[in-house]
Amino acid sequence: MLKSNGMVEVAKLSRLFNVTEMTIRRDLDDLVQRKIAVRSHGGAMLPPDNVLSERSYEMRIMVNREEKEAIAREALALINEGDRVFFDSSTTVYCLAQLISNTQNLLVVTDTLSTANELMSRSRVKVICLGGELQKETGSCAGPFAEQMIECMNFNTAFIGLPRISMNGVLSTSSISGLRIKQAAIQRSKKVVILIDSSKLGDPEFLEVGHLSEVDTVITDSNIDPSFVTYCKSINVNVIIAKVNG
Repeated sequence: MLKSNGMVEVAKLSRLFNVTEMTIRRDLDDLVQRKIAVRSHGGAMLPPDNVLSERSYEMRIMVNREEKEAIAREALALINEGDRVFFDSSTTVYCLAQLISNTQNLLVVTDTLSTANELMSRSRVKVICLGGELQKETGSCAGPFAEQMIECMNFNTAFIGLPRISMNGVLSTSSISGLRIKQAAIQRSKKVVILIDSSKLGDPEFLEVGHLSEVDTVITDSNIDPSFVTYCKSINVNVIIAKVNG
């Protein structure tokens, strides 16, 4: 399961194999000692080849899929008719793209081929895909051409997903290619909505995207640390808790 999904969670493994969470933790500790895995918040993940490596898009979209879909459903309610929106390359934002109906009149800018392809069939959605160098692992476009395009655009709302957000509000990523695109989208948008499941809460990744104070709304799931919710409210960031079906 670790090799297939890139990440496993203690609670889910405990239910699946009908054993205690302590048993699962011992097994994960054994994998860590054998350098097959590294511990993560609430579970374990495959060890990266280096600090800047990225898991494939197909692998990432399977991790916490139910939480991502629940978060996407809440995000859909924040899109208004006629909006100009930016969808980044995160898999949670891709889940949001899947929910866009054929009747919605929107202009969507994205840096990701999978999201652009998903929206092609929506007759009333105008799709602009940023140009640039194609990142084969993520299917996103990056580089100076993409950056120049987005820096002359204005959005009603940017929907951003991140690999990590810290308890004190640092937004971060390990992706050099996606860093400037996320930063530019945040700067060019009236509202910024962060879509992030609770497993992403932890120490910052290598590259800092920005700070939570630049964000209007965070949508996450019910397993999020209450202290983080309190911090968001203290800096006037709205928090929406998505309910996972079942």
